[in-house]
Amino acid sequence: MQILFTALFVLVPLIWLPWTSELFEFNKLMLTYVIAILIGTTWAIKCILAKKIIFRRTILDIPLLIFLGSSILALLGSIDIHTSWYGYYSRWNGGLQSLISYSLLYWAYVSNMDSKATKSTIFYSLISATLISIYASFEHFGHSASCLLVTGSFDVSCWIQDVQNRVYATMGQPNWLAAYLVALIFVPLANFQFSKSNFQRIFNASIFILLFSTLLFTKSRSGLLAFGISSALFWGGLFFIHKSKFIIHTLIFSLCIFSFLIVIKNPIRDLIIKPTVTEKVVGSALEVGGTESGSIRKIVWKGAINIWLGNVKNFMIGAGPETFAQAYYQYRPTEHNNTSEWELLYNKAHNEFLNTLATTGIIGLISYLSLLIIIIRIFIKTIYDHRMTMNDNDMTIALFAGWLTISITNFWGFSVVVTQLLLFLLPAMAITLYDK
Repeated sequence: MQILFTALFVLVPLIWLPWTSELFEFNKLMLTYVIAILIGTTWAIKCILAKKIIFRRTILDIPLLIFLGSSILALLGSIDIHTSWYGYYSRWNGGLQSLISYSLLYWAYVSNMDSKATKSTIFYSLISATLISIYASFEHFGHSASCLLVTGSFDVSCWIQDVQNRVYATMGQPNWLAAYLVALIFVPLANFQFSKSNFQRIFNASIFILLFSTLLFTKSRSGLLAFGISSALFWGGLFFIHKSKFIIHTLIFSLCIFSFLIVIKNPIRDLIIKPTVTEKVVGSALEVGGTESGSIRKIVWKGAINIWLGNVKNFMIGAGPETFAQAYYQYRPTEHNNTSEWELLYNKAHNEFLNTLATTGIIGLISYLSLLIIIIRIFIKTIYDHRMTMNDNDMTIALFAGWLTISITNFWGFSVVVTQLLLFLLPAMAITLYDK
């Protein structure tokens, strides 16, 4: 079981294939399904051999069942049941089938993993993030491993997108890479706090620097915002546990971050030092950024609310999971016709909460928010109940800070496979981190 979960956290972020119409998300989701089936089969065999049902009850069980129930209800009233079950074509993630898989993975994790296995999984997850960051850093300097694999040329010429300007490595989109990195970026900082040797301190500090540099290379505003907010939670949590010891650490950390923000090009530096060269932009403004992305996002958000208020059914259970593309053009704001992207197909509201409201209604949104609130309670209760186990507490705070970044980046975007896995499984890690 531990090997399968390690494979899930290592291989899913890394995989992409050049032979499918959607190179990244589709392949990640298919691999997730394969590993989920293997985990479920192994779990079933384990129960048969033990001659009992191996299942751990947690306070997340009922909220998770309610969340799935609201999605099933929305699917039954969907304007496209096929799409609601499998997910919107190309990306596929977000359909009821994927939500059931993530939920089963959560229950399998808390029922079969302990502290030792969790710490090992966290370590290998960090290794995967490190490899992806190295991959992306080479892209920033004009050398894409993807092009080397596909065309044999170690440059960035195989991509239409300007991957050197905004890296995305194996994720397919800069904001998705940023969301993945900030969800794990506090782990090396937590490891640094209880490192027993100078080598371990240098090792963890180096990984953090690599991950943060890569975050800056993505030029993701939502990723940087999430990092800033969660940094306050992380260092505030450490101060709560360790008191005055971390004042100096926080000041040093803040000074280092400020230095990186000034030296490496990123959206925060651009606010201070206006760029003189117009950067190449390929793709929709909502995904790659740009001067009018904020204006377009507001229009799309308005469209999501229009869907929700469109009729009584939509108000209660929405248009159906993953049916935003079909529903949006029935309630599209007229001002969208006056933008530069009037002809583009929008299949997401680019706000996870409004997307949930439009596709699963008020019942779905309430169940989703309730799920997030209970997860927050799990993290806080775990930290409070184990205040004397300092090392594990530091890691739990890091997992909490990383988990929080997912909802922040989702406010300006939407879930993808890797962030959805972390949304469901980081709380499972926190629960099992103290099981000896």
